[in-house]
Amino acid sequence: MLPLLVSTPHCSGHVPYWLLARMLQTGEGETALKRRLFKEGDPFTDVIFNIPDAEVIVNAPASRFVADLNRERSEGGENGVIKLTDFERRAFFPTGYALSDSERETRLSLYYDPYHAALEKALASKRIRFFLDGHSMVSHGPAIGPDQGAPRPALCIANFGDEDGDPVPGAGPVSCPAPLAQGIRDQLAKSLKPLIASAGLPEGPALNRPFDGGHILRKYSRAPFAVPGVMIEVNRALYLDESTLEPIPGKVEALAKAMGRLAGWILETLP
Repeated sequence: MLPLLVSTPHCSGHVPYWLLARMLQTGEGETALKRRLFKEGDPFTDVIFNIPDAEVIVNAPASRFVADLNRERSEGGENGVIKLTDFERRAFFPTGYALSDSERETRLSLYYDPYHAALEKALASKRIRFFLDGHSMVSHGPAIGPDQGAPRPALCIANFGDEDGDPVPGAGPVSCPAPLAQGIRDQLAKSLKPLIASAGLPEGPALNRPFDGGHILRKYSRAPFAVPGVMIEVNRALYLDESTLEPIPGKVEALAKAMGRLAGWILETLP
C-alpha cells in the first residue's frame, strides 16, 4: 500500500430526504433539483482520485450543500460550511427559510464531524507521508468565486504559495515545498498532454490559480498533523460535457490513471 491519504470532500450529490423535502418547497422539480446538486458538486472525483494502492481514501457521503467539508466548522457567509444558494446564487430553499441552530448542528454532527474524524484518524497513525485533496472546477469562474467568468486552466495544483509554489510573504507556510509542487504540475502536464489538447483548453496545469488551497489542506498540512499535501482541482472540460453532465467516454478513466501514476511519482520523490 502507498502511504497516501486521498480526500474527495465534494464528490457526492446525495441529500437526505428530510432536507431534500425542504428544498423542494421552492417548487423546483425533484429531477431538476438533483441535477443542480450534482452539477454544483465535484462530479466523478471519487473515481478520478480513486487510487487503489492508497492506504486511505475518504469520500464525502453527502453533497457540499448539506455541509461543506472543506470549510471550517464555524465558517459563515454565503460560501461557508452551510450554504443556502448554489454558486450562481440560486436559492435552494423557499423564501423566508431560516437555518436553525439545531438543524445546523444536526448537519454538522452527521456529515462534517465523521469525515474529519476519519481524516484525523488516518493522519494520526503516522503512516501517511502525503495527502491529495481532490476536486473539480467548472471551466469558467462562477458568480461566487475569485475569477468570475474567466476561463480556467486545465488543472490547479494548490499549496498556498504563489504561481511558482513559493511561500507568499505573510501568508503562512506552504503545504509542500515549491519544487515538489512544480514537479506535480509538470508531471500532470506531461501525463495529460493529449487529454488537455483534445479539450481545447487555453492553458495547462497552473499552480495556485484560481485557488491556492482550502480548509482541509490548511488544517492537515500544518501542526499538529503537519503532513505534506496538495489540493488538485481538475477542469471539468477535461472529462465532462458541461451541458448534459455526461462524462466524455474514456476521459474519467484517463484522469484516474494519471492520478495513480502521479501518486507513485510523489512518494518516490519524497525524502
